[in-house]
Amino acid sequence: MNRRPLSLIALAAALPLGACAAIMGDQAALYDRLTDRDVALAADNFQQSLETAPDGTARSWQNPETGHRGAITPTHTYLSASGQFCRDYRESLIIGEQSGDFSHTACRDDQAGWVWL
Repeated sequence: MNRRPLSLIALAAALPLGACAAIMGDQAALYDRLTDRDVALAADNFQQSLETAPDGTARSWQNPETGHRGAITPTHTYLSASGQFCRDYRESLIIGEQSGDFSHTACRDDQAGWVWL
C-alpha cells in the first residue's frame, strides 16, 4: 500500500492511508515502510513544525519502537496571492538503511492547520 506524503496525512490524520500516484520512486518506498505510529508522530511533527519553527529550523520525530525517524525544516514562509500563509519545507526521512530528503509546500487552511499542496 502506498502512503501519502506525511504532510498530507497531517491535514487529515484521521483519514485512512491510500494510494497516491503523485509519490514516485524512493519517496514512495520510504512512505510504504512507515507504521501507523510513525505516521502519527510525523503528522504531529509536521503541524507543530510549520506552525512554530522559524525558517531553517528542523524539528524531528522518532519512533522508539521502529527506529524510524524524520524531520521537517521550513525553508520559506510567505503570503500567497489568495491571502493564505504558506511555507516551503524540506522533509527528511530515515527508515532503516534508507533515507531521503523531499521538498514540499503547505498552506494554512481555514481550520488553522497546514495542508500539503
